[in-house]
Amino acid sequence: MSNRYVLQLRRAARAAGVPRMLGRFTRDYESPFSKQLMLACRQGDVVWDVGANVGLYTASFADWVGPSGKVFAFEPDAMNLPRLRSACGERPNVEIRPFGLSDRTERRTFLGDGGDGTTSRVLQPGESVPKGAVEVELLTGDDAIQGGKAELPDIIKVDVEGHELSVLKGLQGALANKRLRNVFVEVHFGILDCSGRADDPKRIEEILKRSGFKLSWTDASHIFAARPA
Repeated sequence: MSNRYVLQLRRAARAAGVPRMLGRFTRDYESPFSKQLMLACRQGDVVWDVGANVGLYTASFADWVGPSGKVFAFEPDAMNLPRLRSACGERPNVEIRPFGLSDRTERRTFLGDGGDGTTSRVLQPGESVPKGAVEVELLTGDDAIQGGKAELPDIIKVDVEGHELSVLKGLQGALANKRLRNVFVEVHFGILDCSGRADDPKRIEEILKRSGFKLSWTDASHIFAARPA
């Protein structure tokens, strides 16, 4: 999916409105991705839900890993946190972390979408700051582990609206650890293309491959990375 000819085709399809048209006829475009997530989870696993939003996947992860497992839900958007806590805060195997992950530990400008938070995102350096943007706390995943704010995961799911490469760059230590079996990444091609980061999908693939994972795409936007047995 990171091949330059595929990227050109995707760009043309977006310009023609193809994704919007397909969305009218597709009930759940993430269903193959969701199925792979479910199949990957084992009882007792530690799962990271990076970009937990309002907790739809977080709740499923909590069921799939069972009472002996644990889910760390990372969500920096203050608008989403009440709904995330309402959905998952009472689950004993869920730990909610009110910060995001990135390639460095710092505070960054963040823009919520004013709705359900599904398109909230970290703004890039040099990007104009619109009204309503706020600052949020970001940590590297490795710093979160070293600081005792999260446990080393067996599985990571990343859905961060174009910030996925930065998340992975901050997880070099965790990615090298053989305990981490699977990494699932939603790649937001449209956001990356519009912000001049069209090469990010290829760089995401390279990081995961260098860390020893075998990659496949469950659909046009989701990477499934598995460590060979």
